[in-house]
Amino acid sequence: MSYENAKANLLAFGKELNLEGLKFDENNACMLGSDNVFSLHLTYEPNSDRLYLYSPIIDGLPRDDKIRLKLYERLLEGSMLGGQMAGGGVGVAVKEELILMHCFIEMGLGVDENALRRFAPLFVETVEKWREIVKKICDGQEPDPFELPIPPQMRDQMNRNNPGGPSFPGNKPPGGKPPGNKPGDEKYIKI
Repeated sequence: MSYENAKANLLAFGKELNLEGLKFDENNACMLGSDNVFSLHLTYEPNSDRLYLYSPIIDGLPRDDKIRLKLYERLLEGSMLGGQMAGGGVGVAVKEELILMHCFIEMGLGVDENALRRFAPLFVETVEKWREIVKKICDGQEPDPFELPIPPQMRDQMNRNNPGGPSFPGNKPPGGKPPGNKPGDEKYIKI
């Protein structure tokens, strides 16, 4: 049942991308790439009933120990409880000089065939954000603070569901500040 669900999720995701007939290979894996710049790997693991998503953040670790330490610290900080990694984390393959970001989606009972289609945009946007952060660190620059990406379809839905409220044309709300209420605002609730 779960493998069938994973296959249905992959098919629905393929339709979204105009890649009809997308399917797993003999290792329950599927790789999507674009212009040798970005790759998204999907692997169904039958023992856990999970669909794993993973993508390279960097290929080639920094040689300078101080920069590598700063990179590792930032990645560990960002992956704490999955807070800045779309609920997942990162792994380092030192010998291969590769850092992967990874997440998973449960494929068991109660998961519909659109779970991957809904989640993948957030995962891809988050990978892209982390690639920018990692590049800046490797170039010896200070990266901007992490801001959770908002995929286009979520932005559109937020704008539709909040008429008259703040619109979200990009990943930053107007003024570059996250939405929220301040003390003294009539909507503020003190806990």
